[in-house]
Amino acid sequence: MVNDSNDETTAKAVCVSRKELPKLLGCGQYTADKIARRAGARIEIGRRVLIYLPKLDKYFANMTDMD
Repeated sequence: MVNDSNDETTAKAVCVSRKELPKLLGCGQYTADKIARRAGARIEIGRRVLIYLPKLDKYFANMTDMD
């Protein structure tokens, strides 16, 4: 049985599209782009832009480790 739920796909995905990132982060497109650039998580393939989630996770982990 195949479950085509978009939430489950995003939870298991390694990359998400630029349009999906704001939904995932709960912010606007500008802020999501800014975070992805700062994290170095943008992957550009031709005109398509993907965001590498493990790099974002590492970026957020480093942000929360600041004492």
